[in-house]
Amino acid sequence: MIIPMEARASILRSGVVGLALGLTFTMGNAQTQEMSPAKPGIVLHTVMDPEANMPMCAFQGPAGWQFESQVQWNLGSSAVPVIAAAVLMNPPTMERLQFFPDAVCFWLTGDAALNENGTWKFGMLNIAPMPPADALVSAVRNLYRMDVSDLVITGVREVPELARVLKQPESGTKGIGLRAEYTIAGTPVEEEIYALYFSSAATMRGEAGVTTQTTWGLTGVHGFTAPRGQLDQSRRFFASMVHSVEVNPAWVQFRDQVKARIDQQFARNLQNNRAAREQIMARSRALAAENDAFRSRIMARHRAAMDTSNHDRFVRGIHESTIHDRYIDTIREVETLNDPHYGTSQHSYAKEHWTDGYGNYVHSDNVLHDPNIGSTVHWERMTPAR
Repeated sequence: MIIPMEARASILRSGVVGLALGLTFTMGNAQTQEMSPAKPGIVLHTVMDPEANMPMCAFQGPAGWQFESQVQWNLGSSAVPVIAAAVLMNPPTMERLQFFPDAVCFWLTGDAALNENGTWKFGMLNIAPMPPADALVSAVRNLYRMDVSDLVITGVREVPELARVLKQPESGTKGIGLRAEYTIAGTPVEEEIYALYFSSAATMRGEAGVTTQTTWGLTGVHGFTAPRGQLDQSRRFFASMVHSVEVNPAWVQFRDQVKARIDQQFARNLQNNRAAREQIMARSRALAAENDAFRSRIMARHRAAMDTSNHDRFVRGIHESTIHDRYIDTIREVETLNDPHYGTSQHSYAKEHWTDGYGNYVHSDNVLHDPNIGSTVHWERMTPAR
């Protein structure tokens, strides 16, 4: 299933849950059907993947709250081919739990770096790396809450224990959180959004030189929303729902298999493109060699013609012009000039004569005139032959 870019943006803006490819909560290894029974008033909310025809994950939350989820695949986005989204909300109180999609970005540096800032490629956003706090603020303003006009971010802080709480690798990540205020349907609310910031670099060497790709962004993004003044007392309740998330191992296996096939196809396409490029370059080199050989043959024939004894006698004859020849030129009102193309040629009287060596001429009475200025043709001044 191919997700149009506007639909992808809609998922991000909606604030529904996003358990993207890079986010694999490991809060329990049981199959979905083996999850612990919910407490009274608490039920399992399941995120279904219709493409895999199986649950992706489930978590415990209050019965009676509105729950929506969606899992969509985009096999053209080789880096992030699946996006999941959901929201659990209690409309009367404006309480809401969300897991946002990962914000995966990349940036290129080096000899062959070509960036198109702000564009999506392979499911990633092409944008230069930011510090963790700036990254979360930018993601909230420009992705997760881009439609909230009265959003006010009231604080940002590091959350060192977040990776441990989410049971994610602590190496290479940094926990970050922010607090914001805005209104929903006229009701003032406050919200906390948490994420793990990650960054890694890979260096590639190719025909164009050395290029480094930095892949960075936010994973494990989730948020709690409550009426203004009530979030502090509700935080523990929201956190318990996050801790109850269990991922279906069968779905993880399915996802990994699909990702492996995408990577294999990408590698094949890359190899085919490289082979096609090498064929084009080989043909280009062959054409260049043919062109050089053709020019060499032309120049050889030209030198042979210039080296003939007849031509030598003809050139020597130019310097043997007689007074009679000049007298004849005067009667004809022409002037005989040395011509690199024909040996000599006759032209009407003018102070300056120029030739390009191919039978084309320029005449001028202006001694300062130079036809080479602004011309793509080389003009040579002709001198009197008699």
